Amino acid sequence: MRVLVVTALLAIVAPVRANPPGDALAPEDMDAARTAWRYFERNYQPTTGFVNSVESYPSTSSWDLGSSLLATIAAEHLGLVDRESFDQRVTTMLRTLETQPLFRGALPNKAYDAASGSMTDYANQPAPAGIGWSALDVGRLASSLHVLARLHPQHQAAVQRVLERWHYCDLVDGGELHGAIVQPSGDVAIVQEGRLGYEQYAAHALERLGFDLTLARRYDRFSTDETILGVRVRRDTRDQQKFHAVDVLATEPWVLDALEFGVDDSTGPLLGALFAVQKRRWEETGVVTAASEDHVDRAPWFVYGSIWANGQPWRVVTPTGEDAAPFRAVSTKAAFALAALFPDDAYAKVLRAEISSASDPQRGWFAGIYDRGGVNRALTANTNGVVLETLLWKAIGPLNGAPGEIAVRPSTASSCRTSAIVAERDPGPGPGAGGGLGAAPGGDVRALSSSPRRSTPWLRLDGSFFGGYRGADRGTLGGVATLWMKGYSFVRIGGESTPMSPYGSSRLLWGVGYDDWHDRTFFAHVDNWGPIRPQDGFAIRQAEATAGYKLPRMCLGKSLCAAPIASVVAPFAGGPYLHARMTLTLARVWFVMGGIGWTVPGVFEGPLGTPRWRVVYGLGRTDWRPGGLFVTYYDWGPDSHQGNGILAVGVNWGF
Repeated sequence: MRVLVVTALLAIVAPVRANPPGDALAPEDMDAARTAWRYFERNYQPTTGFVNSVESYPSTSSWDLGSSLLATIAAEHLGLVDRESFDQRVTTMLRTLETQPLFRGALPNKAYDAASGSMTDYANQPAPAGIGWSALDVGRLASSLHVLARLHPQHQAAVQRVLERWHYCDLVDGGELHGAIVQPSGDVAIVQEGRLGYEQYAAHALERLGFDLTLARRYDRFSTDETILGVRVRRDTRDQQKFHAVDVLATEPWVLDALEFGVDDSTGPLLGALFAVQKRRWEETGVVTAASEDHVDRAPWFVYGSIWANGQPWRVVTPTGEDAAPFRAVSTKAAFALAALFPDDAYAKVLRAEISSASDPQRGWFAGIYDRGGVNRALTANTNGVVLETLLWKAIGPLNGAPGEIAVRPSTASSCRTSAIVAERDPGPGPGAGGGLGAAPGGDVRALSSSPRRSTPWLRLDGSFFGGYRGADRGTLGGVATLWMKGYSFVRIGGESTPMSPYGSSRLLWGVGYDDWHDRTFFAHVDNWGPIRPQDGFAIRQAEATAGYKLPRMCLGKSLCAAPIASVVAPFAGGPYLHARMTLTLARVWFVMGGIGWTVPGVFEGPLGTPRWRVVYGLGRTDWRPGGLFVTYYDWGPDSHQGNGILAVGVNWGF
């Protein structure tokens, strides 16, 4: 009964103010704004326009760049900085964002040196190759850029240039958010990123740029209702042991979503429940509660204060899930935001009073007040940025404007550009009997088993140049080009010079069809791997049709995987035949392939002596990324006496 009563009261108790008045801020709010702005004055890097994420430590992330930019916008609107200084700061920052190195040329790296703009690791040590990207951080920065373009049109063109630099395909694949992780081996894994609240906030920001993130925006996926102190709240159901990410329910992403995008019928009750359950904890225990992520002033230096995490309420955990209970605290930024969003509730005054001592007027707002007593004296751009963002919201309402309002949109929003990270594939089916030397569609994406399928652009071109030796033709030199359309439909053409061949000085090949190289997918295509001599035209009668299915990949650890494929091939000399093969990969580039085919008798008669069974095999090293080198040997049958062994050395390319 108690649950029902509390749930029913949420609609009338402490409603979110969806459209705050644009009146001048109260004196205590202006004092809070001036204190917060002192942090950005003290930690500003004039060369880059960036701001240190933590006081006196010249490192930053895209999330903190977003907080810094929103703080600067708020400072100008509230009269803390004049227009000339504002434009100078913003112009410098945008110029750096237009030229800073990106991870694999695709998206902002997870960390940068705030003073130089160069990529670093989390210890602020140089990392020229980068350490990956965070979808949540990119979303935060994208939202702040959209606010800038909306409120200050004089900077729209520069914002547009920044957004046009980014390659979004892997980031927003399949309507979900993905981050990039550099593994100890140096390989890059693309994995689903974000938990309830964070995921929806970042998706909301990127959706405003024109991307379809319907799945990531939903609050009913991977979630359930949990009753805590008689209040039903929504929490994430993805277990850390399985998904390798903490399932923290924290205040910050929910309030940021409200401040930047407003509230609606779906988000209002969820945010109201988060406010109500924290108020209820104060009512029952006397402990003021506003739980969120925060830096802390000693090791482990960063924790998630939660409403729910790892199967229990009110836990505090590190980013890797270890218990950090001694650091439970009232979060300054969470308290500020909740008090602003629920101004008519008496708990708003309690929150502001609790964190009133958590500041130094000459340095900024500290991260919070520990439950055990004492101030969490961590000073950060995010805490002070959210304080200023909250006060800007109190002055003008939702920062990103009305739903659907577009200030800037990258041209790639409706058609992703080719990502700088190209999916690494297992060695494909290769040429048919007599075969060509070039790349062939097939194989699996090389990423963590939990990672989603990668996005592909509407149109791309790739292929290879090679030299080698074929038993039937002797020395050969040539290339293959494949045009991919709408992801996995392709047209392929190739040619080789075979000056020592007894069958002619050149040979051609072609193919057309559909081939998704991920596992658990079907493929179908028609190929003629030759030899086609120039006088043969398209040689349709020599072509073969192949249809099949890529079974789930099996891995032992992260470097040893087996990829099975089953198919039927027809027509073919002595066909059709049923075919199965397995490719074993080691360290993602070395492979051994073996397979067997059975010819269905009495359909297409092959040359005299064509065997009923055919064995195929291959081995070597291959790297499917542009610029990747390969050294391979294949024999695709129909038997070892047909001169079909192929030794190839080459390089791949792509646009």
